[in-house]
Amino acid sequence: MGLIFYSTTILSIIFNMKQVLLYILLACSLFMVSCGSDPLDVDTSTIEVQPFKIERLEQDLFAFDTNNVDGFTKKMQTKYGKFYPLFISGIINNGGVADSSYAFRLKQFISDKDMKAVYADCQKTYSDLTFLEQDFREVFKRHKYHFPEKNNPKVITMMSGFNQSFVYADSTLAIGLEMFLGEKSVFYQMLAMPRYKSQFMNKENILPDATRIWMLNEFPYTMQKSDLLSEMVYMGKIMYLTDAMLPNVHDTLKIQYTEKQLDYCIQNEFNIWSYFAAQKLLYTTDQAEIMKYTAEGPFTAAFSKESAPRIGYWIGWQIVRQYMKNNPEVTLQDLINETDSQLLLSKSKYKPKK
Repeated sequence: MGLIFYSTTILSIIFNMKQVLLYILLACSLFMVSCGSDPLDVDTSTIEVQPFKIERLEQDLFAFDTNNVDGFTKKMQTKYGKFYPLFISGIINNGGVADSSYAFRLKQFISDKDMKAVYADCQKTYSDLTFLEQDFREVFKRHKYHFPEKNNPKVITMMSGFNQSFVYADSTLAIGLEMFLGEKSVFYQMLAMPRYKSQFMNKENILPDATRIWMLNEFPYTMQKSDLLSEMVYMGKIMYLTDAMLPNVHDTLKIQYTEKQLDYCIQNEFNIWSYFAAQKLLYTTDQAEIMKYTAEGPFTAAFSKESAPRIGYWIGWQIVRQYMKNNPEVTLQDLINETDSQLLLSKSKYKPKK
């Protein structure tokens, strides 16, 4: 009996040790999963969005029936709502739909030799927008997941006469197709378009650019201050929202950088941040000074010709990413609601490595 009792005890101890080991392994695995999980990697399989089709304003415009101006105009206003008169007056600068010269100037726009050539190129390049509709559908799902109370915009295409890449108005996101004909487009050469711009004017940039513009309009600037840090953090928020809508899109497309420009930022992150701190730039409200680090251009002149443009915005993006990583309880709406850039910086524990 003594031997049997001793053996049972040993077995009990071994069993208990196995249970303890199992709990430890389970806890470790859960910890590793929680640490390695991506808060933006969400399941949208059960999210439903309204079926939609991208409307082609440019096609409707170039089918203008000059013999029935009133009928055409009413049809366009019914289809595009308040956006159509805005398009006429504010985008192609054609007066207003009530102007006596409206019909004449509209006919002049669509019969212009260059505009007809641009239109033909747009229709050839973008004869089918199914790819873009599918991409937007996934973006809309993610938007509804994170902001269920908000509505998705109506998406249309247009020709703006090279005036606008995007226009967001009256819950409509309009895409100027002539601004995405590819870097080697003859029209960009005719317009002497700078290469730092034209290299991003292609099909791959439509979705990330459109998403970023949408986020800028949906979540306008509400920061408490107007210093460089606040500008950086605000754009960092917009870029993080773009991350949320486009988690599988490369950073170069989301911020309009070449691979070389992005590599420059990554390799010099510590030096860039140290420069801002050493020069005491973070709290400057001098708009001319702020523009040096946030304006469009081929590079950021304060650094080198090899640097990326808008380098302050890239740093702001990294600050917000670090903030969200170190504060996993913060939702996207919480992020938007935080208007204190200094508090956000402190909570981010942002400290780039040498």
